[in-house]
Amino acid sequence: KKSKEEGVFRLSALIQTTPPNGRNAGGKSSNAGGGGSVAVKPIPRNYNPKDESKTGNGRVCHIEWKHLLAMPTPSNQSPSRNDQRIPTRHLLSVKTDTGAKHQVRALLALAGETPIAGDLRYGNNRSGQGGGRVDGPLPDGSVALHARSVFMPTVSLGGMEFLKDEPFVADIPNKWMDFFGICEDDVKGLQD
Repeated sequence: KKSKEEGVFRLSALIQTTPPNGRNAGGKSSNAGGGGSVAVKPIPRNYNPKDESKTGNGRVCHIEWKHLLAMPTPSNQSPSRNDQRIPTRHLLSVKTDTGAKHQVRALLALAGETPIAGDLRYGNNRSGQGGGRVDGPLPDGSVALHARSVFMPTVSLGGMEFLKDEPFVADIPNKWMDFFGICEDDVKGLQD
């Protein structure tokens, strides 16, 4: 859904945590099977937030995103399967209202078929919930998701009070120059 602010898109959905894939004999998570994922569901018309804890339907989460920069396919990357070109990648600014597990990953994969580069969990459409495809992992096995700016106006953790007044801003990862051909200087000054 496009908002009144030009170029800003918003999506709301119910996010429900699913159990981890791997369980050991005691029923506890094992790293071998990977952590749990989330299922994304549309918000029913008759949804009442007061019923959230009773129904187990998950929690309502919202994201909004804006396009910042198109990143052409680096010349050192080979074409994807079936000799198709790797699509142009895009740098987005994404804002959330909660810290729900995998919220950004799951909702972007669903919204307009825009999975995050390297996100094999949500970008491979195993969930049957729509979403685009990711050709493979990034060379270091990471997901191209970076918390560039963190602002927590209600934080009450010892030593973290500075986040109440202004956000903490972190440079983009240096490896993104190799993966995407961009560096910190390319993104400084972009609205985020």
